[in-house]
Amino acid sequence: MINQTGNLQLDKSKYTFVAYSDSLHEGEMIEVAVGKETLVVARVHGSAHAVDGICSHAYSELVDGELEGHCLYCPLHFACFDIRDGSVIEGPADEPLAVYQVVEQDGSIWIKG
Repeated sequence: MINQTGNLQLDKSKYTFVAYSDSLHEGEMIEVAVGKETLVVARVHGSAHAVDGICSHAYSELVDGELEGHCLYCPLHFACFDIRDGSVIEGPADEPLAVYQVVEQDGSIWIKG
């Protein structure tokens, strides 16, 4: 499972705080930095999800694209990725996006990495 909620004992040395839960509304996405990586975090069907923020096809910033349901569209060539698991739904991209573990706890969103 990639997205987790609840009262886990969170090892903050392995997770990065990225946002407050109430700041990420349904159908919205934000760009965050975790270490050297640029990620997109989006809320779909009540859960927060995180994927690589750079398109695997043309290296465009995905936060500049559109989120329709669970489909994240690249702004350059309109490749569509599933925000939940990083898979390619529609080309021209053929490489999936990396997916990052998200934990929502006590009103905060944390990403492993």
